[in-house]
Amino acid sequence: MKSHLSRRLVGAMSGATLLVAMAVPASAHVGIIDGSAVIGGGSAQITFRVPHGCDGAATDAIEVLIPEGVTSVQPKWMAGWTIETEPRAAAAASEVPDASMEPVEPEVGIVRWTGGPLPDSLYLDFQMRAAFPETPGDLYFPILQRCGDAEEAWIQVPGAGQSPDELDRPAGVVTIVEGEVEGH
Repeated sequence: MKSHLSRRLVGAMSGATLLVAMAVPASAHVGIIDGSAVIGGGSAQITFRVPHGCDGAATDAIEVLIPEGVTSVQPKWMAGWTIETEPRAAAAASEVPDASMEPVEPEVGIVRWTGGPLPDSLYLDFQMRAAFPETPGDLYFPILQRCGDAEEAWIQVPGAGQSPDELDRPAGVVTIVEGEVEGH
């Protein structure tokens, strides 16, 4: 009787393990794991997790497109990685009306980390601080993951009434919520 119960338990555990193993790839998206909800009008740190490489290849670059309305972007330094930023296309060098004023820094439109490499079997969290608009709603951060010659584009945005879970390569999302920003 005892061995029959043990076999059933092992069988049930094997089945549960198989279900978990099958579920892991579906949730293994590059995306935002910390800071996915922020108070409108405030600043916050957000974390982009890269849980794997590209079909076995190591990740050597991550590029994040910053949505309109997100300002004061400061990527976090990481050992072994180089950080580059590009200005938002619409915010190229702005003219200063008065020669005595300092030029206005253009808003960051793209943050790129290059280096590593991050082996396919490991994960890494990339972080940045930013100021967010006051209006509640979702802001999407398209992410490009490069692995040598391979690339994964995590850029899909759900349509009206569509869940991000229905997408194969969803963009990272931050939800802006109403609330009091500390210090105001």
